[in-house]
Amino acid sequence: MKPSIRALLASLVAGTAALLVPGVAHAAAPSNDDFGSATPVTALPFQASQDAREATTAPGDPTPCGTYTTWNVWYDYTAAADAIVRVTPSSSTSARPFVAVYTGDRGALTQVPGACAAWGNPGSATFHATAGTTYHVLLAQQYNQGDLTVGFAAVPPAPNDDFATGPAVTVPGQYAGDLTVASAEPGEVKPSCDPAAERSVWFRFTPDRTRPVSVRAMYDWGPGITVYRGTAPDALSEVDCVASGDRRPAVFSGVAGETYQIRVADDVDAASLYNIELEVAPPLSPWVSTYPDTPTVYDEVTMTPYTGDSLNRQFVSGEVRFGDGGSAPITGAPIKHRYAADGEYRVEVTGATADGRTGTAAGTLKVETHDVALSDFVVPAKARVDDTKQIKVSVSNTRYAETVTVTLYRLTDQGYYQQVGKAEQWVPAAAGRKTVFPFAYTYTAADVAAGKTSFKVVASIDAPYPGDARPADNELLGTTTVR
Repeated sequence: MKPSIRALLASLVAGTAALLVPGVAHAAAPSNDDFGSATPVTALPFQASQDAREATTAPGDPTPCGTYTTWNVWYDYTAAADAIVRVTPSSSTSARPFVAVYTGDRGALTQVPGACAAWGNPGSATFHATAGTTYHVLLAQQYNQGDLTVGFAAVPPAPNDDFATGPAVTVPGQYAGDLTVASAEPGEVKPSCDPAAERSVWFRFTPDRTRPVSVRAMYDWGPGITVYRGTAPDALSEVDCVASGDRRPAVFSGVAGETYQIRVADDVDAASLYNIELEVAPPLSPWVSTYPDTPTVYDEVTMTPYTGDSLNRQFVSGEVRFGDGGSAPITGAPIKHRYAADGEYRVEVTGATADGRTGTAAGTLKVETHDVALSDFVVPAKARVDDTKQIKVSVSNTRYAETVTVTLYRLTDQGYYQQVGKAEQWVPAAAGRKTVFPFAYTYTAADVAAGKTSFKVVASIDAPYPGDARPADNELLGTTTVR
């Protein structure tokens, strides 16, 4: 028994020693790995670094920015005073941590609007803190874990956050800023096109000469831009309004000596860095689309006027002149016109956009009507098998001399028309004159079996598109009884 006891004791000692070897034990999770043990942020500015390699997630942890993550750590900040706070994370890995800010208690957290940064720039979360409120700051990532650094700092509001502090701008000019540190003043005017855009800054513009001006966000999906006329915040008149993400610039006619206020804004969740540019708005390059583009006197022509504006503004007023003495106002509704005679017509458009730019242009519309008609189709009333009889087709033409093709068809037992003859002639244009196309047809046993033969004749002209203006009178039917 003694040898066995000694072996057992030796085994236990060896196992215990193995557990105590340095580097074998697993590292502990960070102290702020759980919501309930968040690192307190006692004062601003604040900065901390930590190892996040063993960080985890807990059941019920929120999903920052709606993005799946595999680890997170927590910081708590209780605001001593109202302030704008910016949280900026960085990491030793290639993937910057996500950052999101919440209020509330575990299991009932509410994300602070706009305070979430995942992909893209600037990568920091900025929020407007209220004195006495505790903010729970979550740093997280999907997979990459390493050394983590986070900074908390109070940042000043935008220098042009208030209407009264809007700086003077010029044309041309480019201006940049940050809407995350902007806010709306009490009673601030709301734009008609984007009333939820409350993170706003202001600029002031007084033209030195009268000319059209555009104000655009320099990148797609930029902030909303509203232009007002006036100098007092409670007496502004909206001139133009473009919602955030519209991609179009705001455009207005800047009158020399008048003062305009430019409001750049976005809603809380979309507020970010911005760049805007003021330029002289380009002139219009109007034109008129016509359909059909080669009309006849039987067509109702649809005319659509276009501004040709690179800023994508449409006509709000103006007139289209048809060239035959008629005209129609530009109202946004389709413009339709029928010409009474062939000819070349000068179609003109004069119009204005809402921003006051005007333009005039003209083009030539050619109206040309090609129209022949089948006036007679004479087939034998009766025939016998093997009879060869004459069939006569007459074509009338009162417009242009044409090369006309007449095709004769016979209806088969299977119900389709089979071509049995074809002729082509030059048909002059002359009122009251008929051009005869003669055909000969030999009746067969198939015609006898059917008891009759049904014919169809079709006339076509070799003319430019769209060809014959009234194809309905280019087809006739005839029948012969066969015994």
